[in-house]
Amino acid sequence: MKLSYNTETLFNGRSIYEALPILHEVGAKAIEFWSWADKDLHRIKELCGEYEMDVASIVVVTDTLLRPDGRSEALEEMEKAAEAARFLGCPTLVHSVGFEVEEQNREDTREILIKGLREAAPLLDKSGVTLAIEPMNTVRDKELAGYFLNTSEEAFRIVREVDHPLVKVCYDFYHVQIMEGNVISRMQNNIHRIAHIQAAGVPGRGELFAGELNYDRIFDFIKQTDYDGYVGIEYFPTHDPLGDLKEIHAKHHTG
Repeated sequence: MKLSYNTETLFNGRSIYEALPILHEVGAKAIEFWSWADKDLHRIKELCGEYEMDVASIVVVTDTLLRPDGRSEALEEMEKAAEAARFLGCPTLVHSVGFEVEEQNREDTREILIKGLREAAPLLDKSGVTLAIEPMNTVRDKELAGYFLNTSEEAFRIVREVDHPLVKVCYDFYHVQIMEGNVISRMQNNIHRIAHIQAAGVPGRGELFAGELNYDRIFDFIKQTDYDGYVGIEYFPTHDPLGDLKEIHAKHHTG
C-alpha cells in the first residue's frame, strides 16, 4: 500500500517547502496537496527529487462544470491543472465538483456534470492524468452545506455512466463514514472505480486512531485488493503529528 501525506492539513501554518524535509524524516515517499496555482511547482519538483518523493495528487476546484454556460471555463481550469500534474509527474487530479446550482434541480445538474466529464476526457487522455471526483459530507463540515456530490454511491454511478478509464472517484473514508457508513464494503465493491483514497479520523477529522474508524483494519482490507493508487493521510492534527506519522508509515506503507 502506497501512502501519501497532505502537506496542507498535516502542517498547519507551515509551507509545503517546510513540510517536505519533515516528511522525509518520517520516511515518506509521496505527498499530496490542494491548491497548486499559488505554489512554486519548479521548487516543489526540485525538492521532491532531492527527497525522493512523488506527488500523488493535486486538486482542481471549479464549480462551473455544474453549469452548461460555465463548461468551457471549467475545462480550461482542468487543462491547466492537468498540465501542472503532468509537470510534477502526478497521476491524479482530485476534483471538488462544486455546489448545487439554485436554478437547477439535482437530476439536471447531474446530467450536466456527466456531459462535462465526458468532454473532459480528451484532455485527460492527452495529459495521461486521472480525474477523481470527490464526494464530501454536507453534515459535519458546515462550510460544505450545499455541496452537490455528497455520497460515494452517486459518485460511483456517475463514473459508471461517464465510462472512461481516466474518470474515477476519490474515496475519502472520513466523508463516506459521515454520510453513508459501511466504508469497507463500499470500497471493496467499487475498488476499480477508485483512483485515490484519503483517510482522517471520524468525527473530528483528526488523528486516524482517535476516532470511530479502525484504520488498522481498513488498511489491511485495502492491502488485500489490487488497488495500486495512493492512500492519502489527510487529517488535521491536534498535536505534533511527527510521531503518529512515523507509526502510520512503519505499520502500513508497503511501497
